[in-house]
Amino acid sequence: MDAADDPAVWNRWYPLGAPPDIRRLGLRQTRLLNRPIDLTTHKTWISAKCEYRPLPVTERLGYVWTTLGQPDGPPPQLLEYYEVDRIVMNIWSPQIQCSGLRIIDNVVDNAHFPFVHPGVLGSTDHLEQVPATPEIDADGVLWSRSQKYWLPITCAVAEYTYRIQDPYSVILYIHRPNRSGRFDYLGIFAQPLDEEHVIAHKLLAWVNEDWIDPKKLRSDQQKISAQDKFILDRSFPPTLPISGVDRSVGVDNPSLAYRAWLRDLGVRYGTYK
Repeated sequence: MDAADDPAVWNRWYPLGAPPDIRRLGLRQTRLLNRPIDLTTHKTWISAKCEYRPLPVTERLGYVWTTLGQPDGPPPQLLEYYEVDRIVMNIWSPQIQCSGLRIIDNVVDNAHFPFVHPGVLGSTDHLEQVPATPEIDADGVLWSRSQKYWLPITCAVAEYTYRIQDPYSVILYIHRPNRSGRFDYLGIFAQPLDEEHVIAHKLLAWVNEDWIDPKKLRSDQQKISAQDKFILDRSFPPTLPISGVDRSVGVDNPSLAYRAWLRDLGVRYGTYK
């Protein structure tokens, strides 16, 4: 379908890439919602056009964002990203052969962690999980709170919360044990090229500590992304079923809540027909 016929998708902000990567690669064109996007790199900023129409552009959370429609608010916000004691980076921006909605669904699907990402995000020796508690706040943002499971880097159980403000983005709050009130953050911001192809921009904003090696942190996160990409490239159907055709169990409640939230928004672009 044409994304312009889906207001819940059309009237959103989307990332086009990290400015250093756009400059380093000399990127002049990309795609968004099956439209060609022309990029021009200036001395201090990057502009975008779609079929000769200038697009609004803003830089936030280490990415260039634009929209083809008329959003009723700004791109996803995370003030903690700008704290001076954080390691912040764009982990990777791979192109994947599936709907961008599948990327977000994969992030909130914790049940696969011990089996697909053993030693990094989970362990087959620690399969216990405390299910999340989904809720929608007054602004229509979907939260899945307090999901707990084993995090190998800490050798302990960590607590996870997911914030989904729009269909193609999610921010993960990670509360490591013995931390008082501070979270590490991981964001996945999908750039839907069309209904079945996406660039997944992955942000990390991790509280720095003496024992943390930023290079290993990046390497581990890239390994996770490569493992997910291998599976998502082979998804069938490549679009996301949101009408209950998949089998689910209790631990899938963040995924089920996300799909129900998409249905309530009336999202059709990138879903299984």
